[in-house]
Amino acid sequence: MVEASKSAADEQLFELALSEEEKLVLAKVADILRKIQFGTVVLVVQDGKVVQIEMAEKFRLR
Repeated sequence: MVEASKSAADEQLFELALSEEEKLVLAKVADILRKIQFGTVVLVVQDGKVVQIEMAEKFRLR
């Protein structure tokens, strides 16, 4: 099921005509998601464009 979702998401991305700026934002978000284990990622949007990306990483003590 994960593979089906992944291929559907890939198809949607290929169908979109993304600007270079949008590609950079998506690449940055993907990079952050690969690096953090626990936390939050917040996109701040102004006039329909991402103007800021906030990341809060949390460290769990067991």
